[in-house]
Amino acid sequence: MQIPTEKIVVSSFSRMTNSPDLVQYFTRPIYNPNQYCLMDWRKLLIGKWSWKRPFYTIFWCYILLTFYGYFMADNIIFQPPETPYPKNRAGFSSIGTGDKTVAIFHLKPGPEMPTILWSHGNAQNLNSLKPALESFHIRGFGVISYDYPGYGESGGKPTEKGCYEAIEETYRYLIEDQGVAPEHIILVGQSVGSGPTCWLASQKNHNSIVLISPFLSAYQTVTHIPIFPGDRFPNYLHLKKVDSPLVVIHGEKDQVVPFSNGKRLFELSPATNKKLIPIPNAGHNDIFLKSDLNLSSLFLEMAAK
Repeated sequence: MQIPTEKIVVSSFSRMTNSPDLVQYFTRPIYNPNQYCLMDWRKLLIGKWSWKRPFYTIFWCYILLTFYGYFMADNIIFQPPETPYPKNRAGFSSIGTGDKTVAIFHLKPGPEMPTILWSHGNAQNLNSLKPALESFHIRGFGVISYDYPGYGESGGKPTEKGCYEAIEETYRYLIEDQGVAPEHIILVGQSVGSGPTCWLASQKNHNSIVLISPFLSAYQTVTHIPIFPGDRFPNYLHLKKVDSPLVVIHGEKDQVVPFSNGKRLFELSPATNKKLIPIPNAGHNDIFLKSDLNLSSLFLEMAAK
């Protein structure tokens, strides 16, 4: 097939210059199939293949995930419920002011009974935890819990640092304002609450620790190994510094925080008095429904040691 061309008369100019190049320049194809129809889209979209390409891909995926985790981790970890506190305010109060306000629920212990300092899960607040705390108080325990920043009536926004500050302020309130001895405080952390609990345990004196569905760190619930910077709540580092009595309770079918996290924390603990309690067929949110575990008896056993 002959490709149509456009010819421009430049005879007089060509004769003047005696240059065939001008004729070749002005006599050119109008339609170039190689330029317009046979474009290599695969090369355009993917680029030229080389042995370096997989490494470039891995590198940029790593960078993107690192930035995603840095900016989005707190939004994923913390999910404050909008459930308001009950009208009956017995046990509810607050410490601190402004963005540093920490909402607490506190019931004093009976004679010679320990106080349980409970750090709740990421989708709970003091209102949802109140029935469980009251059930322990009926048995004579002192109970205290607090809401993370941005939860319930606590000020500020939820962050790892804010959670550490909130539990430290709650601990200070127990020791200085309520006169509770450190050796009478049992630290309990459930799920994300294991983060501030392990941190406080590495900083302050206490009686013992109970971790319920804990994670090695926030990122390692997904990655299983510490490969990204900016991780939150590195429990595996804090717990290595703590030799107080430890109990780890974890559902073997937990798909939110794999059972391997709790088992590994148990193994990393230097405590000589420690116990791992696996709950068969239990997941993350039904751990007490799927077991006949008596926490009150467990707390009394730990306080007696």
